[in-house]
Amino acid sequence: MEFRLLGTVSVETLTGPLPLGPAKRRSLLAALLLSANTPVSLGRLTECLWDDEPPSQARGVIQGHVSRLRALLAGADAEAYGVKLATLGDAYVLRAPETLLDSQRFEELLMLAREQRGPADAVLMFKEALSLWQGPALSGAFAGPPLRVAAHSLEESRLATVEQLSRAYGALGEHHRAAALLTAETAAHPLRESLAAELMLALFRAGRQSEALDRFHRTRRLLADELGIDPGHELADAYALILRGAPGSTDAPPKSAEASAAAVPPGSGGPPGAEGPSCGGGSPGGTEGPSGGGGPSRVAGGGADAAAPAPPRPPFPAAPPSPAGEPHPVDLLPRAPRGFHGRAAELAALSRSAAGEAPVCLVTGPAGVGKTALALQWAHRNPALFPDGRLFADLRGFSAAGEPALIDVLREFLLALGVSPRRVPESVPAAAALFRSLTARRRLLVVLDNARDSATVRTLLPGGADCVTLVTSRHRLEGLIASDAARPVPLDTLETDRRRG
Repeated sequence: MEFRLLGTVSVETLTGPLPLGPAKRRSLLAALLLSANTPVSLGRLTECLWDDEPPSQARGVIQGHVSRLRALLAGADAEAYGVKLATLGDAYVLRAPETLLDSQRFEELLMLAREQRGPADAVLMFKEALSLWQGPALSGAFAGPPLRVAAHSLEESRLATVEQLSRAYGALGEHHRAAALLTAETAAHPLRESLAAELMLALFRAGRQSEALDRFHRTRRLLADELGIDPGHELADAYALILRGAPGSTDAPPKSAEASAAAVPPGSGGPPGAEGPSCGGGSPGGTEGPSGGGGPSRVAGGGADAAAPAPPRPPFPAAPPSPAGEPHPVDLLPRAPRGFHGRAAELAALSRSAAGEAPVCLVTGPAGVGKTALALQWAHRNPALFPDGRLFADLRGFSAAGEPALIDVLREFLLALGVSPRRVPESVPAAAALFRSLTARRRLLVVLDNARDSATVRTLLPGGADCVTLVTSRHRLEGLIASDAARPVPLDTLETDRRRG
């Protein structure tokens, strides 16, 4: 089950979306989800469902929508997911794990992005976060004043994330990609100065200086025509950097008002202080937005601001330095088997199979033939191939004790990779997506022992092209061979091998 606010307000289940019905019922659900696990008063719900004077029967209307929503959730077995719509006096509370809510997963992915050590990993997290958006926030609901404010806040967070992603692209030198990303957003938000400034710098660093300067003048004219204001410090500083900088520079734009004034020609609508007082100065956003970076763009009519511009932002969110230096690679492997001998041909076959892009090696054979011992022996012999670590899970596919829950296996993997316990998703699809994202730029070995079927293995495959997955099974797992090009390494008994020799 998944609750969606980043697009059309909906409840997704294994059998499809729930038929929520009219817009006001979606508004009720949105209001409860925006304050998930917190009571929402009847008065607050009334404000969300009616834009003007509510009808005399508003309480009855809300009670009817609550009753219908309860029935829909009960029909979808919501309690099995920890979801319950409860009444608390004159208020209602929708209790649900935060991981079932797309807006909460969006914020969690942003936090993970800021903890990445390099821009490549940050890019993956930002892209994963933005992929949760299916359209304008809270679509399909009747947007009373509180919901309009919430939708605007969510959109500000999305735009700030786009700007952060563009800076991470820039830190990787992928300026054309940053420019393409920002061009689409500036077309939808032409008066957002922070987007225009980021686009100017991306174009400039991609060697497209004339386009960058043209973007400044187009935005300047729009601000003057639509809002009657001059460019703010962020836009003017980007213009100043372009006039005096070198293509490909990744330095932060200058933040000196004097430098901006000297760079922008008189009469061009340049920065405040270049030619008389500005009617719309001030840097964008006095505080951080919900995403923790970027903040909202400058608001028209905010008045001149004599304070110094905001300090330069880093090109991508950096993780705090580790006092203990670089962490050791993760290693969940059991100890190497003792007394192991022979199997030289199979060990060599595994090494050959492990070459290439994102290989899946499949050791097959009957019970007791030594599949696990072979896999562990090979894994322990080749630590240099996997500088980011080695993961191991016994899937117990043929055990009387039963298989472990996939979410438990994924949780162990995510915790080993540094995800804090409260940020581990509670659903298998979300946890698997996060696992793929975290492993996309790493060189890991994942050993999946005693797998019964292909579907289980497929859920646990890492996302990196440099990762190797080593699977052992009594079955040949034809589905894994067909869908993921798994390379079989069949294993016979040692006696059989000696007779063949």
